[in-house]
Amino acid sequence: MSERHDVLIVGGGLVGASLAIALDRLGLDVGLLEASPAGELPAVFDQRNLSFAAATVNALTALGVMQKLAMAPGPIRRIHVSRAGDFGRVQLDAADYDRPWFGQVVVARDFGQALEACLQELPRLHRYRPMRFLGLGEVVDGHRQVRVAEESGERVLQARLVVGADGTASGVRGALGIEVDRHDFQQTLFVARVRSQRAPDGSAWERFTDTGPTALLPRGDRHFGCVHGVARDQAEAVMALDDAAWLQRLQNALGWRAGRLLESGPRSAYPLIQVLARALAGQRTVLLGNAAQTIHPLGAQGFNLGLRDALTLAELLEDGAADAGSDALLQAYVARRAEDRRQTVAFSGGLARLTSNPAPLLRPLRSLGLVAAQRASVQSMLVGGAMGFRGDVPRLCRGEAA
Repeated sequence: MSERHDVLIVGGGLVGASLAIALDRLGLDVGLLEASPAGELPAVFDQRNLSFAAATVNALTALGVMQKLAMAPGPIRRIHVSRAGDFGRVQLDAADYDRPWFGQVVVARDFGQALEACLQELPRLHRYRPMRFLGLGEVVDGHRQVRVAEESGERVLQARLVVGADGTASGVRGALGIEVDRHDFQQTLFVARVRSQRAPDGSAWERFTDTGPTALLPRGDRHFGCVHGVARDQAEAVMALDDAAWLQRLQNALGWRAGRLLESGPRSAYPLIQVLARALAGQRTVLLGNAAQTIHPLGAQGFNLGLRDALTLAELLEDGAADAGSDALLQAYVARRAEDRRQTVAFSGGLARLTSNPAPLLRPLRSLGLVAAQRASVQSMLVGGAMGFRGDVPRLCRGEAA
């Protein structure tokens, strides 16, 4: 048995689900291959905090996703950045740019539920779940064969375009034989919800140290989303801390900018490893999101970059591509994503290396950089990138109607 689609998306996580919603308005025959069964969200939709750039908020509002969030997002109105042991700091205020906020903080699980609510409203979408991707087959009559497995056994699906949105360990990428460049930052990032004696007021605090960044992000539930980077060899000991010792560790890293930290939710830990695909497309196949690039979370640009991948692809399909998987379309996609991808990867990875390097000679250079970043021209460049307006920006990210 074989089903044919215009587009088959492998992966129902943040980027894959968002792409399915964006494609629905185009009238295409779309299939979504999901590892999780009906009624169960993918593991990626956990309690971590997602920082949506303004461009991302624009697009997800146009697609009707933001309206389905159960909890109001937390606006980021001010950003304060500093580094332990260095002088200088960067302070940004959205009001200085005539904007209400730079971005919004959303809990991943809440976002997953909003995406699911939107997916359930797409009558044309064919959802395959639970189903595993096994491999790619030949191209027959302009369709790429895709081998999959479900409880009843193996089968073959076909699509003019196969989209690999299946994460860092992408099976689609592996099936294409695309190699990757890896960089292990030797850091582990802890994520938790914390409560402080001061409720969030729209300020986001980021503090760099030799072992990675620590940040407090304003959520919409009067808590902060906390991220705390530690050296990999310290991760096990940090996970074993009781809540009092964990909060004291955060307090020591952040100081008293948000007042005394009073309470923490459960901690989750994620090794920080950058994985960059050396190519983004193969025959009738394309990679998006973490399958294309898994980057350091410094600057919170990972999902924002992946969503721009998805919306660029949707825009190319909307603009009259007669064949969803043609070489011309894939070449246009790769060309349009090149500059945004290059700049975002360079910013997140380069800043992570610079800010966590303990070399004494780098300290005055970093301090001078922080001072220079207070200049209006430099701040404007930083703000534009942080808000997602970098490279060839998709129309929906610019706030143009869906």
